[in-house]
Amino acid sequence: MKRAAYLMLMGCLLLASGCSKEYSDADLVFLSVHDADLAISTPETSLFSETRPNTFLDPRTTERYAIGHIPGALSVPYRNIAEEWESLQGYNIIVVYGNTYNDPLAEAMSKTLMEYGLRDIRTLKGGLEAWMNAGQQITKGRKP
Repeated sequence: MKRAAYLMLMGCLLLASGCSKEYSDADLVFLSVHDADLAISTPETSLFSETRPNTFLDPRTTERYAIGHIPGALSVPYRNIAEEWESLQGYNIIVVYGNTYNDPLAEAMSKTLMEYGLRDIRTLKGGLEAWMNAGQQITKGRKP
């Protein structure tokens, strides 16, 4: 009898506390500029499902995005992610980038997207700085 009461109490505690996973730095997958560029340009195909595009995601403010961003990158400022995350469900691999190495904004965005249930989230190692140092182009202007 005591065992059943204990199990019921534990079950209620689990339900009350929620079962959502919290993501840490250990869950982040970092890609080099070369690997990120390759991942974005190579859509995964399957006989059983529709091909979904891959994309870069810029979590910086729209002003910083307008100053310079990776060509084709989506602009979703981190402060807007709660309202806009569902629009990202149509993408396969999403490579998040920030300004520089160990960018806390990019890492926070990657973890947040994983918490929302998006699966193939990667983070660009070195951010926009590494992208430009590798000789890659950037685009200026606001999102279309």
